[in-house]
Amino acid sequence: MIFGFVEVDAEHACVNTHRDSYLLETLTVVSVRRPLLAGGLMFGLGFIGFGLVFGDLLYSLEIGATVGCALLALVAGWQLGQLKLLSRDLRGSELSGAIWGRYGSLNKKRCEIVRAIGSRQRGVAA
Repeated sequence: MIFGFVEVDAEHACVNTHRDSYLLETLTVVSVRRPLLAGGLMFGLGFIGFGLVFGDLLYSLEIGATVGCALLALVAGWQLGQLKLLSRDLRGSELSGAIWGRYGSLNKKRCEIVRAIGSRQRGVAA
């Protein structure tokens, strides 16, 4: 699942997103990160700690809600990712592309983009 879209157009040597298009030859960094992982861990462990400390005072429904919130925070932090496309033409500006989605899907797109850049460079060198 990707919020928006990312499409590699090898024929025209560009990457199209829901907001911008980038020429493959100008892309310098293609990275996928998990920016919400630290926050998800913090909230998840906080909910777990809360449940352990106050478990004797909570009703079973409240304990279930606490465990559910902890799991939701941990899974969201692990699964959500951000694909960034940095171009040397945009260096120093805030116009770098950022696409949010499931980490695994974004990482596959990152690999597609890197393969397209590599094949483009091999085609130019030959």
